[in-house]
Amino acid sequence: MAQLRRILGVLKEEERRGGVRLPQPDLAGLPGLVRQVAASTALRVELSVRGRSRPLPPDAEVAAYRAVQEALTNTVKHAYASCAQVELDWAEDELTLTVTDDGRGPAPTTGGHGLIGLRERAAACGGSAEAGPGPQGGFRIVVRLPVGADREAALG
Repeated sequence: MAQLRRILGVLKEEERRGGVRLPQPDLAGLPGLVRQVAASTALRVELSVRGRSRPLPPDAEVAAYRAVQEALTNTVKHAYASCAQVELDWAEDELTLTVTDDGRGPAPTTGGHGLIGLRERAAACGGSAEAGPGPQGGFRIVVRLPVGADREAALG
């Protein structure tokens, strides 16, 4: 339980430092988030990026960052995992974020709002989010966010 409190404190600390509101997080902050989670828990976290990264609109940057943050928070809180992989895959028209852990897999619905918020943020950017069992067990969250002209088309 102490470990859970510590990771939740680390994940929320960036939002409030001395009462000063910090700028919204973005993809450039993911390596720091991954390091913080790994340093403050027993979870080993690996981050990989494929393709050519490019800036996203601010709402999509926040949605992407928060998706990874929520996935790692859920892994620490619920999965009893030893390892999590965070993958960013940049395609011509889409950024796909995948977070997979080696934990115990999906739990019965707990009434939390984290995954609901994750889906809502992705949809607000013209994207989508899926959560469920990983291909080799554990849990997996996949968020797809359109980039470039496809984003404009998705937002209508």
